[in-house]
Amino acid sequence: MRKTRPIPPHERPEPHQTLWTSLLVIAAGLPLTRYLDWRIDAFLALVVAVRLAAFRWPAALPGPALRALLTIAAIANCLYANHTLVGQDGGTALLTSMLALKLLELKTRRDLRLTLILIGFLIVAQFLFDQSFGLALYLALVALGLVALLVDLNGGLRNREFRSAVSVAARLALQALPLTLVLFLLFPRLTAPLWDLGLDRDKGTTGMSDTMEPGRISELVVNGALAFRVRFEGQPPPSGERYWRGPVLWEMDGRRWTPGNPPAVDPARARLESATRQLDYEVLLEETNRTWLFALDVPITAPDASFITSDLQLVSRQPVDTAKRYRVRSALDYRTGEPNATRRDYALRLPANVTQRMRDLVADWRAESNDDWGLVQRGLEYLHREDFHYTLLPPALGANPADQFLFETRSGFCEHYASAFALLMRIGGVPSRIVLGYLGGEPNRIGGYMAVWQSDAHAWVEVLIRGRGWVRVDPTAAIDPSRIDNRSATRLLGAGSSVRFDLHDADRLARLIKNLRLFTDSLDAAWQNWVLDFSLADQYALLERIGLADFGEYGIAILMILAASLTLGLILLAMLRGERRLSPLDAQYQRFCQRLARAGIARQPQEGPSDYGRRVARQRPDLAAKVSRFIALYIPARFGRAGQEATADRLRRLLRGFHPR
Repeated sequence: MRKTRPIPPHERPEPHQTLWTSLLVIAAGLPLTRYLDWRIDAFLALVVAVRLAAFRWPAALPGPALRALLTIAAIANCLYANHTLVGQDGGTALLTSMLALKLLELKTRRDLRLTLILIGFLIVAQFLFDQSFGLALYLALVALGLVALLVDLNGGLRNREFRSAVSVAARLALQALPLTLVLFLLFPRLTAPLWDLGLDRDKGTTGMSDTMEPGRISELVVNGALAFRVRFEGQPPPSGERYWRGPVLWEMDGRRWTPGNPPAVDPARARLESATRQLDYEVLLEETNRTWLFALDVPITAPDASFITSDLQLVSRQPVDTAKRYRVRSALDYRTGEPNATRRDYALRLPANVTQRMRDLVADWRAESNDDWGLVQRGLEYLHREDFHYTLLPPALGANPADQFLFETRSGFCEHYASAFALLMRIGGVPSRIVLGYLGGEPNRIGGYMAVWQSDAHAWVEVLIRGRGWVRVDPTAAIDPSRIDNRSATRLLGAGSSVRFDLHDADRLARLIKNLRLFTDSLDAAWQNWVLDFSLADQYALLERIGLADFGEYGIAILMILAASLTLGLILLAMLRGERRLSPLDAQYQRFCQRLARAGIARQPQEGPSDYGRRVARQRPDLAAKVSRFIALYIPARFGRAGQEATADRLRRLLRGFHPR
């Protein structure tokens, strides 16, 4: 049987180095667990648990045969979870699994160095999933720890002196900042960011959907994620007018609303007949992997690579697979054209499960109304007068949710009210459709923009009124404020406005949490504006402002090289001109040499500590014992891995009584 070659002592890592390597792997992989399949997460947790247990019980580490089986299991697990070993998800899962397995064979310093290199790849891979400021700051700290451990591995520092390695790593990072800034501003940029490689175009969508059924929007409302940010050129509209228009739903199958397939409309009829109170603003939409864009109701201009549909919905020609910035103009007061007869009839279609009591209710309203708008008003009065409750925790509904909601449960969220109201209007002969989107927005005075969250998701109704076109009606706003379920943490924005969820400002802790959220979101917004969105056009605009745009691409490249060389030269000059700072250990050796020099025995430039000590002992036998003791302590600490700080203290005490004459 072949024996394993023993590891030389100088190649064996210190225990604290192995521990820190394991902790860095855990820290680097932790954010990825949100995106990896649960099977991958479970495998990683198992391997990490074995590695941590081995610090207490070394026998827990598996042998070569078991490690080989674990490697095969890891590959099979990645294939089963992602059906591939390449691409964004499959490749990252494989890299993370192999890196975790590497923790089980950290035997030499070379193993640790290789693991640290793989951690660097893992840090970069995370930006394929998330580019937020918080993650970037977190990974920068992980990278700092990685560099510190590399310094420790090359310098042989003891565990209690690891902070010295962190200090060296921090100085290296600060020295690299000027060069990083030069490269960021002047290096030729791609038309798309490196993390937008189109690796996984089939990944799931997030946020708003183009279907609506009971419970769909309430799932979004308890989601605290950001939907988009808005910067208005002028004064923003009041909160009750901030309806952010999204998908338009025409078809109802008895439970679910979908866009359907409404008949085409004459372009002349699709145009707005009037559009006043116009606003210009800029939207930064978070990734949705959908084609629709959100705009204030209603948009009248479309940004590049997008268009406005006949339903007045703003749609992108490509899915929004990364954060998208666009400018829009909207009209708060408008009047649409009236559709043709076939499109009008499509907006009157009813599902098969409309009940007689729903028809009787609408018949009573119709008898009390002079026209279609009067019918709309009777419906809103009914919701306000009757015992309807607004809650995020409605009871479950059966096969006929609209009928059961209207006459039995009478508790629901905006999708319940919008769905039931649109059906009642269709029963009464008033064409209607559902609009999904967001309502409101939270001003962020720190960042100077307005944040719209997934918790602002909303649904409302549009009814077709002769002479007025499509008119927005929000049945949720008709609910009596006294019938709002406080368990859902709801709050009314104002008289006649719709309902949304928020923290009560009267609560001191709630205000603190809210302000903290606004502050962190403003940091994310600044990171997005100044770093992630710094495009080729922004680079040329910057060069124009400083008068360098005429240099051309080659001139800019030469300028970048010169600037980088100048930056490196200044750093090198500062290092050469600055006095080398002695370590505490070398400072004591310098004092030792100075005292001997004053006694007439100066150290020669080429003389090392051992030779110098022997020469002093020959010339001054009376000093031989103290000199030999000093040199015996200094050499192992200076050139080996002995604790330098502790030795420096001992040498300092030894020099207190050492005054040769």
